[in-house]
Formats: sequence, structure tokens, C-alpha cells
Amino acid sequence: MLLTFYLLFIGLHVSEGCILVNRSESLRITAYTGGSVLLPCYCTDLHTKPQTGFTWKYNTKGDEWEKISSESGQYRDRVQLVNGQSQGNLSLLISHLTEEDGGQYQCYVQAVGNVYITLTVKGCTLINLKSQTITAHIGGSVLLPCSCPDLHTTPEEFTWEKRNIFKSRWEEISSESDQYRDRVQLVNGHSPGNLSLLISHLTEEDGGDYRCGVKQSEHIYVRINFEEDPSKSTAVVNVQTRPTTSIPSSSSSSQTPEGTAFSQTASLEFFIFIPVLLLLAVGGVFYWRYRAGQRRVQMESGEQRGRKEQGTQDEVMYSTVVHSNTARTPTATDAGDKTEYATIRVN
Repeated sequence: MLLTFYLLFIGLHVSEGCILVNRSESLRITAYTGGSVLLPCYCTDLHTKPQTGFTWKYNTKGDEWEKISSESGQYRDRVQLVNGQSQGNLSLLISHLTEEDGGQYQCYVQAVGNVYITLTVKGCTLINLKSQTITAHIGGSVLLPCSCPDLHTTPEEFTWEKRNIFKSRWEEISSESDQYRDRVQLVNGHSPGNLSLLISHLTEEDGGDYRCGVKQSEHIYVRINFEEDPSKSTAVVNVQTRPTTSIPSSSSSSQTPEGTAFSQTASLEFFIFIPVLLLLAVGGVFYWRYRAGQRRVQMESGEQRGRKEQGTQDEVMYSTVVHSNTARTPTATDAGDKTEYATIRVN
């Protein structure tokens, strides 16, 4: 008796099969273009496999439903079931969503029921379509703004273009092109809906009109104008006027500390070098005059000595005195104030 009751219980349990969660109900799900969405459909017991099979359908028009398959055109290679380890999980995963994926879906289990799902796929509709003008500096960087209303939205496709005024046409910007090679990048690392473009190392050729577009009819226009970098112009003025000692005006407040230090050092060297040079010049003049005076004194002393020696030679008298063996009384001669020199020869 007990065995009969147990077998009857098992038979009833098996005959029940899959009982859908949210059967005959309609669910609403919102997703974003470029992303993925999971349409839920599962049995109350995830280990229970539907005995009669099941299908996913998409409402094309009115009461017309089309079976969804990874082999069909619209969903080719974009849909898959996620019931790998749970036979009762009938949920459908759709990847790389487009706005056309929005609409009504149903998970249908034969002889059991169905679950309806309304999917809304939000696309990217550009905001702030008014033209903008951005002022930049040559050699710097500039960010051209462009974004979707919801930053989680990934547009199906978008482009950045620049107006070629010589050919009167819009040309697509690429980091592989010669003009923008390794100078442009998108800044949407964490926000797929942020389509802003960063241009670095700006040149004069980068000036002009740009546009960001996600659809043929929606564009954001941005113009880049260049102006002189005030910090660079101030630095040039400081170099040209570095000998001055005037107090810098408020317009030069953007001068860098390195430029100020360079100007002060150059001025200090200038004011030290000029006095030293003047001292050397004055010292040279005094030394030249001193040497000239010494030479003139030496020449005058030489002339005086020459005249004195000549006068002395004129006053010298030479006499020859001959002495014989005859004795004579010596005679003294008074030469007055003159000195006489005599040569005495003894026979």
C-alpha cells in the first residue's frame, strides 16, 4: 500500500513537468544599444526540463510572431540560451543590441503557457546640437565634446569628421591618418556614451570646423580657434628687457619661476661684469701713464749725466813732468781752484 502511494506521488510529480514562473504575465525591461540583455524565463524547478519543448518568439506586427533563431538574419550570432547546467532555465541572452531589437517577446512552453516581455532599447540621441566654438593654443590639447543623453548607451556607430575647406567636403578623422597620427583618442573608457574627442599637440592645420555624428541626421558641430599663448609672449618680453630693474606688471604674473630666476641671474651678471670691465680699463690707463712717466724720467737723468761728464772732461789738464837726476828744489804750483793731474816718469 505504501509502495503504491509512493509510485502514484512520483507519477503525479513527473506529469506536472515545468511550471513557468510569471506565467501569463508581462514583464518590462530597459536596455541600451551596444549592450546585452537577459530575457528571463524559467521553471519553478530549475532541474526540470520541459517535456514538450519551448520556443522564443518576437512580435513582428499585430498578432504575428516570428521564431527567434541564431541563424535568422536579425539575430544571427547574437542570441543564446543560458541553460548550460540548469535545464529549467529557459532565459534568452541577446548581445550587441540595436534599437530595432526593441519590442515584444514571448517565451512559449507548449501545453504549459508563456511569459511576455516588452523590451525597450534606448539608443543614442545627441544632446546640445548647437554649434560651439572652442579657443585653444598651438602646441596644447583640446577636448571636443560629444555625448549621448545616457552615458551607458553605446551608439551603434558614430564618426568624427573635419571640414576640408579646399575640397569642400567632410573627411573622417582617424588616428592612423597622417595629420592626426597618434594625436587623437576617445575618452569613453568608463562611459560608452561619452563620444568626446581629445586632440593633442595642436598645430595651425588643426583649426577649423569639426562634427560628431551618430546618425545621418544628427550632428554636433564644433569650431577650433587659436589664440597666442600669454605665458609664452610674457617670457619673450622678459628676456628682451632683462637689464631693467623695473617691477613687473600684473600682466606678467603668469611668468614661470624658471623664467624669473633666469632674468634675475642675467641682470646680476650684467651689473657685475660692467663695473669690473670699467675698473680694468681705468687701471690700464693709469698703468700706461705711470710707465710713460718712468721712461721720461730715465731719459732726463741720462741726459744730465752725459752733460756732467762732458764738463768734467773739459776741465782736466794733463802735464808731463820730467825729472832728472839733478837735484832741484821742489817748486809748488798753486793751481787755484783747479786740480792738476801729472804723469811722472822716472828714468
